[in-house]
Order: sequence, then structure tokens, then C-alpha cells
Amino acid sequence: MRALTGMQDFVASAPVNLVYVADFDRMVEVDMRDRPFLAGADAGGIAQNVYLHCAAAGLATVKRAAIDRRALAEALGLRRAQRIGLAQTVGYRKP
Repeated sequence: MRALTGMQDFVASAPVNLVYVADFDRMVEVDMRDRPFLAGADAGGIAQNVYLHCAAAGLATVKRAAIDRRALAEALGLRRAQRIGLAQTVGYRKP
């Protein structure tokens, strides 16, 4: 399933690929038009925390939006209201 988290060749062999998914059905107090924006803002904040941890731990990371969302959502068994925003690879720095 790793290879589905991005279109670059390194994602299939990376140690960790995180996938940020928003569940719009759970965002009941948010106007439907605002849900994608707020989900993106949340995913960006989480991804930034992963960047900070990786910098402190000597790891490498990259976030991506180049994802076949339909194929990955199907493989993960996501419902229609669960939307993939970003994926983020974590691995080791090249020497």
C-alpha cells in the first residue's frame, strides 16, 4: 500500500508514509464550504510538527499532494466523506 501514497519512486520503499485524512462527517459545526480549508490548515500544522521532529531527530521528510487519491482511498477503505489531503514520507537522510 506504501506505493499508493505518492507518485515519486521513493515512497514505495520509505520506512514511513503518513496520510492525512479529514472526515467531513465529523466536522458538524463547520459550514460545508469551509471544511476543505480547515482540513487543509489542520493537515499543514500536523505536517509542520512532523518536519520539526524530523529535524530534531536527524530524519528526512517531505510532504506531497501528488497522490492518486481515488486509488489510495479505495485501498484504505475510506468513506466518501473521508478526504485525503496530504501524504508525508519520513525516512533517513542520504549520507
